[in-house]
Amino acid sequence: MEETQGGLGVQTEAVETDFSLIDDERLRREAWVRAIAPVYETQIHKMASVPRTVSFRSWKLGHVLFNHMRASAQAVERTRSQIATQGVDHVVLRLYTSGRTGIDTADGEAEIPRGGVVVFDLAQRARSVTHEMEGLNLALPRRLFDARVGELSAQHLRIFDQEGAPLIRLLSDHMHNVWKSIDGLDAWQRTLVSSATVALCNAALTPTSDSAHNRPAVAAIEIRQFIEANLGRSDLGVEMLCARFGLSRTPVYALFEADGGVVTYIRNRRLARAMRMLSGVEEGPSRISGVAYACGYENLKSFSKAFHSRYGVNPREIDVGHRIDAHRESGATLMSWIREL
Repeated sequence: MEETQGGLGVQTEAVETDFSLIDDERLRREAWVRAIAPVYETQIHKMASVPRTVSFRSWKLGHVLFNHMRASAQAVERTRSQIATQGVDHVVLRLYTSGRTGIDTADGEAEIPRGGVVVFDLAQRARSVTHEMEGLNLALPRRLFDARVGELSAQHLRIFDQEGAPLIRLLSDHMHNVWKSIDGLDAWQRTLVSSATVALCNAALTPTSDSAHNRPAVAAIEIRQFIEANLGRSDLGVEMLCARFGLSRTPVYALFEADGGVVTYIRNRRLARAMRMLSGVEEGPSRISGVAYACGYENLKSFSKAFHSRYGVNPREIDVGHRIDAHRESGATLMSWIREL
């Protein structure tokens, strides 16, 4: 069915069953099973309830089918008979946002972490058991995937964790934002969002060993972001970066050669943060010693010496008049990242 939002002429193709309007739980259970039936056979324990809060809504988004679901306890299965009779050649990427779900794999049942993304090849059997869950689904024709992704059938039931996987996090954030905005998109916007979604799916599933997105520039940006987030740690250095990103010293040194080396880069970023704090651009401790510690320095003397060497003034001399210097430091970081793209 097609819906019009608020008389504004915004058309969104959406299919939904409003389970909150079904008073009889038996009928609500039957309606839920029918809603899922096009893709999965559903089994709900006779003692389990299907509350009014369950939700299953799907949108057509260009060449992508987008779906939000909130399910109660159930077992769902993609059966061999469905595969044989439907003959679809699609792949589903499901983001699990809450709840507990386990899927049957060749190695036994695997529990999906919150925020995990699972690949389902609809040409293969799959079974999962959930103890209430909420998630977002993307269904895409196999033909939309780039050759660099490889054989998608081999990715069936693969669980992607967001930890240490920036492109999976990016895809997850994108799915959340699409869900929040999809009802307000016009036809042209839906086309653009569909293209962006397909591109992100390709980027996220392309193996890191053969990825156009796995260039040293991406690694450099990730490492710089990590440094910026950990400037307050006195042990921040080459050893920590090597351990965190699984690199030897040589590639880490190479990434920061143009910045005067890793040690110099970290020192300059610490001093830049201190400048922002002292000049009031960024919130920080009121005492200079507190700023020093917050920026990774273990004592005030070494901080003051480094600060004076960098800026030509002592930390106690900084006031709001130095805000322009603080903003310039922030802009330098951004430009450094842009050059690395």
